[in-house]
Amino acid sequence: MATINLLLPDQNLELRALASAISALPDVQSGCRFLAAKVAAILDVSAVVVEKRGREWRVAAEAGDPPSPNVMAEAARRAEGTAAAAARSVVDLAIAGHQWTCMSLYRSGERARMLIISGDWTLSASLLQDAAVGLGTALSRLVKPVRTSAGRGMAEAWTLPRRLAVTADAIHAQQMIIDACAKAVGAEKGSLALYDAQQQALAVTATFGYSAALVKYLRFRAGDSIIGAVFRSRRPLRVNDVRQLKGGPSLRLRYRTNSFMCVPLLGANRVLGVISVTDKHDRQPFDRLDLRTLRMLAGVASLALERANALDAAKANEREAAVDSLTGLFTRRYFRTRLDEEVERARRQGSPLSLTMLDVDNFKQLNDRLGHPVGDSVLRLVGNVLRRSVRLFDVSARYGGDEFAILMPGSGPDSSRHIAQRIREGIEDSRPPSEPWLDSAKVTASVGIATLTEITADELIERADRALYTAKRDGKNCVRLWDDPSASIGAVSTGDAG
Repeated sequence: MATINLLLPDQNLELRALASAISALPDVQSGCRFLAAKVAAILDVSAVVVEKRGREWRVAAEAGDPPSPNVMAEAARRAEGTAAAAARSVVDLAIAGHQWTCMSLYRSGERARMLIISGDWTLSASLLQDAAVGLGTALSRLVKPVRTSAGRGMAEAWTLPRRLAVTADAIHAQQMIIDACAKAVGAEKGSLALYDAQQQALAVTATFGYSAALVKYLRFRAGDSIIGAVFRSRRPLRVNDVRQLKGGPSLRLRYRTNSFMCVPLLGANRVLGVISVTDKHDRQPFDRLDLRTLRMLAGVASLALERANALDAAKANEREAAVDSLTGLFTRRYFRTRLDEEVERARRQGSPLSLTMLDVDNFKQLNDRLGHPVGDSVLRLVGNVLRRSVRLFDVSARYGGDEFAILMPGSGPDSSRHIAQRIREGIEDSRPPSEPWLDSAKVTASVGIATLTEITADELIERADRALYTAKRDGKNCVRLWDDPSASIGAVSTGDAG
């Protein structure tokens, strides 16, 4: 039975770091040799890099004690067939009586690369493939660039999705898109204009070959100008000579040629924007192949932009779910996640952690007597006091109804009690001028504190709650501290009463 290997965190980091080192090498042959040697050393395995030329697989570099090149070529051939059939990029095989794991590094047309390592690493397939993407991209950049427009377009279409997948910055991604499009068709100038729903117009968000400051304030309405017309029609436009267009300019002072192309970026249900390029390097008009190349890259760009929009929407929804709309504090659900994290961190580092529970005194009576709008104002007031009183790294949340919780990493009983007193006094002294009813309806709060010892997160909450109930029982508007971890539930210190 074959031994199943597991990629360790340190090994994963070392594999990812190889991509930067490979990028500094002079050629792809050096890169393959370097990769095989380093992978063999990091994972303590035999490692082989194989390349496919035409229909033949050949060993490009090897390290450790691999079998003959013919055996490795057979492993690559089988892995290629298995990957195609199962839609997998990491494949494990039994070859020559030994287990091998094969992962795709690079594929373009008739050429492919694969890294083969000894052993069964299927449990770490996702981590290995993530590392392989970076390593394959680094190797592909060492290949001498293809000079034809079609070759450039294929190369950009292959590498652009991978580059876009590893960037989380929208501005950087937009610049990568227009750079790739302009280079692929040999254009000296290009622009990416995206539709802004609020302004109901397209704005240039990235440029190639000239400063974005020149078009910073330009806006294109749907149907207006060439960019607006392409946006509305959803059809690409290739022009050999702009002077032949109806109403076209007789002279283009900013450009060296009169040929240009505009291609819409088509999303699932709408047009995202328009890519425009002009001034071909050879001063010739753009041809149909150039237009096909640009449309191919526009499809890649549209997918990336849709993905970015979806991620932004998900982050907005995540924030909405994590923040209470009334008080601006975190929600109970988010707070509970942070509590579990901070409890684990405090145990691991041996650092103090305190939990403060706060409840508005007589809130139900106040809410029933003065109405829900007044009750909401009270909750907003408490939220404002909490934000002013706690430290930047403390976590304040509306725990439910008129109950609030404050998580204080690195804070022991004395410091947490000091902050709790400041919060209690801040609530008692608050008199917003826009709420005159507060003069006759004084707002106070009771506070309970518990400090983490050898207990669970649930027990920490329970002790803080018990301390809060004790504060209520002792007359309200005071702070009570649970300070006896060896006692049964119910042991509470009187703390400092307000």
